[in-house]
Amino acid sequence: MDALPKPLTHRGSRLLTAHLESLDPEAVQARERLDLELGDELAHKLVFALTPHRPTRCAA
Repeated sequence: MDALPKPLTHRGSRLLTAHLESLDPEAVQARERLDLELGDELAHKLVFALTPHRPTRCAA
């Protein structure tokens, strides 16, 4: 067990601020930000991997 307090990173505040800013209709959309940061191909793969998929039916 770690008895020492962990240093504050303010990550939660940054994430909340980013989320609130994303609600602005003129803000850059998340997909566009991903494209800029990761490139089109990797952003597409990431979004596809994180999107829920329906199970496909196998032909009998």
